[in-house]
Amino acid sequence: GQRIKEIYKKFMRIGAAQIPVTNNVEDNLKNILEACDWAVKNKLDYLLTPECALSGYDTMTWNLNTCGPTEQAMEKLKEYSRDTGLGLAIGTLWIYDKDKQVTGFGNGIHRNQLTFIQKGEIIGYVAKRNVAECDYMCEREERPQTISIKTDSEEFKIGVLLCNDLPGNWWDGGDNCARKLREQNVDLIFFASNSAKDQGDHIKPMYDDMHNAMLRMAAFGTNCPIISVDNPINIDGSANHQGTSFTSGIHLPLQSIYKAPDKGTKYFYFDTKDNSFGEN
Repeated sequence: GQRIKEIYKKFMRIGAAQIPVTNNVEDNLKNILEACDWAVKNKLDYLLTPECALSGYDTMTWNLNTCGPTEQAMEKLKEYSRDTGLGLAIGTLWIYDKDKQVTGFGNGIHRNQLTFIQKGEIIGYVAKRNVAECDYMCEREERPQTISIKTDSEEFKIGVLLCNDLPGNWWDGGDNCARKLREQNVDLIFFASNSAKDQGDHIKPMYDDMHNAMLRMAAFGTNCPIISVDNPINIDGSANHQGTSFTSGIHLPLQSIYKAPDKGTKYFYFDTKDNSFGEN
């Protein structure tokens, strides 16, 4: 459609890093910074990471008493962005209200979110709307699922889907987050996931097929490019021989122009103006 054609008049080089997400913040930061170095070398404007790439996805123990390393690591990423000019969309758990008591979970209100950093400053966040069982005590987001990111010459309206935002409610009905993004007329969609991968050799392939069909249909139904990235190992950081469940890649409305291997670390980028891509 006409709106899809309009995006190609703009230019931004946006990448994603399929990196292992563990429950060790120091290891996660190392993985993110290595991806950032590749992004700067390849002149990317923005880099997207998987869901909870910084904090790890252990919502049962991540709380007011254990969030310090994540906050310190975020400061290092802000410094990196300030020094290099690289924009970042960092998946992480985050405490946004430390003063509020939460029964059974220590103090503070939690979000599972993408934090957006530009020129060394946090410009905003978009949090998960369809929280899942593994988002223990994380609040369901009610804010808009969009954010504007900029280069010196361009501005893009980005829609954000975090993992279960895409397939959530497929059985029982409810919010269709992808449909809402279509109504908000976004330029691009960032999809960051950290999907379950330990269902077994018979069940996981069915989930993979469903997840990727939904991913492709979301690109088609929204008439909007989607950049997706998943954690290639298990949610708890343990080894996984089966690989990602959602395919990391670049998905246009009528075709996926790039699909990352489902195992291991992989970096890639999308040039919006000429519809091209690159990889490590």
